[in-house]
Amino acid sequence: MTGREIALATLHREDVPLPCITSCWVTHSAYISRVIGRDYRQDPEAGFCEFVRRTGANFVPQWYYPKEAQRRLEQREIMHETRRHEAAGFRSPEDVRDWIEELPEDEAIEREFDLEQAAEGYAQTIIAHSEMMGPDVLVIDGFGQADFMGAYTRFGYENYLAAAALYPERMRHYYHTSAVGARLKNHAVVQAIEEQTLAPFVYGGQDICGSGGPLMSPAMLRELYFPELKWAMEPLIDAGVGVIWHCDGDIRPILDDLLDLGIMGLQGFEEEHGPRWEDMCALTDPDGEPMGVWGCVSVTSTLPHGTPEDVRRAVERSFEAAGLGRGHVLSSTSSILPETPMENIDALFEHAHQFGREFLGG
Repeated sequence: MTGREIALATLHREDVPLPCITSCWVTHSAYISRVIGRDYRQDPEAGFCEFVRRTGANFVPQWYYPKEAQRRLEQREIMHETRRHEAAGFRSPEDVRDWIEELPEDEAIEREFDLEQAAEGYAQTIIAHSEMMGPDVLVIDGFGQADFMGAYTRFGYENYLAAAALYPERMRHYYHTSAVGARLKNHAVVQAIEEQTLAPFVYGGQDICGSGGPLMSPAMLRELYFPELKWAMEPLIDAGVGVIWHCDGDIRPILDDLLDLGIMGLQGFEEEHGPRWEDMCALTDPDGEPMGVWGCVSVTSTLPHGTPEDVRRAVERSFEAAGLGRGHVLSSTSSILPETPMENIDALFEHAHQFGREFLGG
């Protein structure tokens, strides 16, 4: 079996002889340069592709590699907050309310959307990336979502959350408007997958939670946000496209809401904030099948602060708790940042292959 076939069979929750391993969102460009034997920054995209192949990762769920901001962090440059929302004119919740009132009507969004063009663009992006990676790497892409996290970037956290509390109907309208475009995109995703015989899986999520739980109360999310998100995702769920959701922070207060979306897999899990890997591995999807789980080597504790032996233990725990035939993908919890010791990243990839092969019987 090729690496792509191993990854695809894993996502279909079949028994496989070899592990499925993601590219792990490595933003440590010095590490990438060491792996490929040249300065990664000379051609970041080509360097990223070579890095994935050299590590033996066989699954790229997101076309993500370090760019200028990560380079500046690696150079220990002090980066200042720009408060872009204020420069854009958002200084109060009323500014948010007024901006939302000017959003286009559903019909205008639908008129401007070109389904054929969107489907073609989505398919060609995945096809091009797959050709760059080669036959041993499966590439998938994202999907349309009602926007939650973009709002706090655009408006600023205080303005955004205050507007939701003071003007909930306006915020509902914001979520709905973003869901209209997202639903249209998802129709295009389904068409692209069916016409081009792409892998029927998508990956993404919204950063809704922090260390203390959801940024907005679960009750408010259930009233304003989740209905729009579920409606936006319906084309994917109805077509049987498997949705894997990225989990951030303490998701436990809204875990049932995420499962109610119809997703078939979860990735991430910041165990430092509550969600235990073993508990996630015990979940089932809407059909009663084991929930696919991607994880679970921490980018905030084990990888940056542990030893290579700690990393190896985390890799083994990931396989053992997930078990066989349930769509387990060995992955970091999120981006592996530049402060992570290189020997720990080595241990992650090397032990994922070695122990994964032994555990799966390959």
